[in-house]
Amino acid sequence: MTTRGHRLRPFSPEWFEQARELTAGVTLPGDRACRVGYHAGDERWHLVVERGRIVAWGPGPLDAPEVELRFAPPDARRILARELRGDDAMRATTVVAPAAGATYVGPPAPQNLLGRPELDAMAPVPGATLTVAYHFRHGPFGDVDHVLRFEDGLLVDQRFGTVDAPDVRVDVPYRAIATVRAGEATILEALADGTVEGDIGPLATLAGILEDPAFQAAERATGRHAYALAVLGELDADPGFATRMTELAARTAWT
Repeated sequence: MTTRGHRLRPFSPEWFEQARELTAGVTLPGDRACRVGYHAGDERWHLVVERGRIVAWGPGPLDAPEVELRFAPPDARRILARELRGDDAMRATTVVAPAAGATYVGPPAPQNLLGRPELDAMAPVPGATLTVAYHFRHGPFGDVDHVLRFEDGLLVDQRFGTVDAPDVRVDVPYRAIATVRAGEATILEALADGTVEGDIGPLATLAGILEDPAFQAAERATGRHAYALAVLGELDADPGFATRMTELAARTAWT
């Protein structure tokens, strides 16, 4: 434990020891697992969850991570201190992960769809123009807002954030990204834990796009790193975990 006048150095073995001690009682559903590596400047650390429990969390690299998250050092400190959250934290994150037989380096899901070559097989649909606003609960650093823009049936823009007066609003857990993109759930199944709002025309247009085989192929080609990020999100959303990480942040000398 820290004493008055002594604070923990972030990324130190002592810091991670206290992190593990404070969060030892946090439990997720038993099927939750992830292997995540982190890299910020000269600092590297890792987190492993198995059967819903944190089993490793400490300094140093990790063999065969499912995903590596890279940050600028100031952003890493603000994320650990729970000061940099939601969309801003996602913008500050670079993902390194397997995708379609290669290594993907770029923004985290869902900001990894535009530009996929599989989308080139989609045929234009004149008039199929709409904006879709997604709200993903329990993202890796808090809730995530994301916007997709389609023109004549083709994806032309994606960005974190919100938009005024979208044609369709979708609210689902972040984990839905992983299950839908892996082809393990349909959008209708994903909506069992969420909601969708919009007029019948835009909803029908969006349904047609989402059911296009080329669009689905592009989604599957983005890889499976969203599963690991979803586990991080469920940890982040756990009230006990959030309270204890806030307590740890107060014990830490961030500068």
